[in-house]
Amino acid sequence: MTDQFAAATKIVEDVVARSQKALEDIVKASKDQAEKASQTMQANMTEASDVSRKNVEAVIEATRLFARGIEEASKAVASYSQKSAEASLASLRKLSTAKTVAEAAEIQQAYAKESVSALVAETERLQGLVSGTARAALAPLNERVNAAVEIMSRPKAA
Repeated sequence: MTDQFAAATKIVEDVVARSQKALEDIVKASKDQAEKASQTMQANMTEASDVSRKNVEAVIEATRLFARGIEEASKAVASYSQKSAEASLASLRKLSTAKTVAEAAEIQQAYAKESVSALVAETERLQGLVSGTARAALAPLNERVNAAVEIMSRPKAA
């Protein structure tokens, strides 16, 4: 009976040892998964923080570029207005020296022709300045959109 008791004890000890080993393996696997999940979550949080910071920087840069472009456009309009007023005054002075109606008409026609030509040239210049400002201001935002698309296109880790 002691042999049977010893055999039964051995069986119980083996079952306990295997159960303990299985439990240790489960605990280790759970710990490994928890650490991996924690690292992944930390990496995702770091990436999200980095993306947010870069987005804010892009908005600030776009705003700065837009403000600078508007300032340049405002200066250009003010400069054109001043030149136009000076040209108008010069034309009036010249017109006051006209001796005949035909001469006055010639002076007026020349002034009108120069004014329209200057207006067309200035309009084209301002159009280029404004479109350049828009492109420059949108560039940092476009970069962030492209970065977001790239991030969202990445395959998800299993």
